[in-house]
Amino acid sequence: MRIPCDEPGGIISHEQDSQVRNLVARNFFYILLFLLFFAGSEILFAEETTDEAQKITTIINKVIDAYGGKEVIENIDSLHAKGKIEAFMRHDHGTYELYFKRGKKLRVETKYEHSWEVRILNGDKGYRSSDTRSLEEVYGPRYLSMLYQYKHLDILHDLSKGAYQVRSAGRSSVNGNNVEVFRITDKDGAVMDICIDANNSRIVRVTAYFSEGNKQIDLSAEFSDFRKVGDSVFPFRIINYAGGMKTGQTVIEEYSLNPDMADSLFAPSLIHSL
Repeated sequence: MRIPCDEPGGIISHEQDSQVRNLVARNFFYILLFLLFFAGSEILFAEETTDEAQKITTIINKVIDAYGGKEVIENIDSLHAKGKIEAFMRHDHGTYELYFKRGKKLRVETKYEHSWEVRILNGDKGYRSSDTRSLEEVYGPRYLSMLYQYKHLDILHDLSKGAYQVRSAGRSSVNGNNVEVFRITDKDGAVMDICIDANNSRIVRVTAYFSEGNKQIDLSAEFSDFRKVGDSVFPFRIINYAGGMKTGQTVIEEYSLNPDMADSLFAPSLIHSL
């Protein structure tokens, strides 16, 4: 039997027709298999993404709870801390005093045995004065170091408010303790890694990243000796690093929560010799 072909003047045999049908069926099967696999992969990827987001949310919620809960954290609008500081690069030590107020306001006073320094963050401006330098506005890394110190202090509030985009950066260890690492970014472009203790959900290390020209800079702070202050907990020992090198250690002796602080405290005109 011969069957007319679609092409003018063309004919195909019954055997050829069977082969064509088998080929079409086989191709259809492969296309269907591909579509099913592709759809399955999309669903699997979506499930993995959802699982990752749920994991991040669960861990961040545990962090908030570890510090007293969302309401406690959001009710801390200002903070005063004082203690002792040891500066390894200066080979000097002395007293340390910090004033924090929500709204990007920070004042840090350090009085060493042989020198002193005052640093102020007031919104988008930073100022510095010392025993060897008169009052000056600072830019670049000097301003960013103040900004990131402020963000360290306000990180729990911003996490509770959902101000950061958070993604998992794997697992690591800090001082022999297992930690979950998360990369966080905010609308200002700040990029930080936070290390969360797997046992108690406290933040034990924060590393901030920024650049100056072609130079990449990282500043870290490690937190330990957590104690209860009011309805929350705070670290009483802080070790600072620059580029992985240990630069100083601060031991806090006293925290005061929500003390009255006039905005003028963060004005550069209030810098004077210590």
